[in-house]
Amino acid sequence: MSTKAADSAGVSATDRPLLDIRGLSVSYHRRGKGTPAIRDVSLDIRPGETVALVGESGSGKSTLGRAVLGLTAVTQGTIRFDGEDITHAGGARRRELSKSVQAVFQDPNGSLNPALTVGQTLAEPLLVHSRDERSVVQQRVREVLELVGLPAEAADRYPRQFSGGQRQRIAIARALVMAPKLIVCDEPVSALDLSVQAQVLNLFTGLQRETGVSYLFISHDLAVVRHLAQRIVVLYRGDVVEHGTTEEVYADAQHPYTRKLLAAAGVQTAAPATP
Repeated sequence: MSTKAADSAGVSATDRPLLDIRGLSVSYHRRGKGTPAIRDVSLDIRPGETVALVGESGSGKSTLGRAVLGLTAVTQGTIRFDGEDITHAGGARRRELSKSVQAVFQDPNGSLNPALTVGQTLAEPLLVHSRDERSVVQQRVREVLELVGLPAEAADRYPRQFSGGQRQRIAIARALVMAPKLIVCDEPVSALDLSVQAQVLNLFTGLQRETGVSYLFISHDLAVVRHLAQRIVVLYRGDVVEHGTTEEVYADAQHPYTRKLLAAAGVQTAAPATP
């Protein structure tokens, strides 16, 4: 396994990771038998940073994302968010954490109720978590719509009235509305056309620059994360096989699986050195 990424041990409190995952393992139990999905995975994300978690279908990357979100039980290891151990946080704490940790999934329809207008969908978490007056909530809804490149009048329309790319922008707006510190992005552009993919990726980059949000960006495609992530973690059958800065992984991938992913993304790599 490549060990290019800097060790996060010994950092000061002001420089501590926003998300710090250590020795994480998750197993799924079927018919009384445990099947490992991820094994002994460690990674961290700094404030305002994007770390890409890359691997093919079945590599365990979405399992890790679900564990961070509290949607999958952890078998072993720890997840710390902003210095707090949230590995086994209960329902009430998880609801509080949703103000700071949000998600954007591959299919935006999963987070958009077709019976509600876009404005009602975006206002819902604000009304649950705050006591702001409705006028303040409506102003915030307009702000996040503007952030994702949609007009204010989009608030009065229903999800079915938008294209797939626009619905994903609405899903991103919903994730942003509470001003979270971290967004788990699970294949958020894989269902979009290539031209729309580029627009949404540029949107993610611009939002990070403007808001300082951090991303755990999950993808099967190394080409997608090339200009978005500062660091890359490669998962293969539940194990981390490579990690490093984006530049290092693209220029000098060490593991054959990483080289395979790079080739699939159309990236030429140098031949491995002969011993």
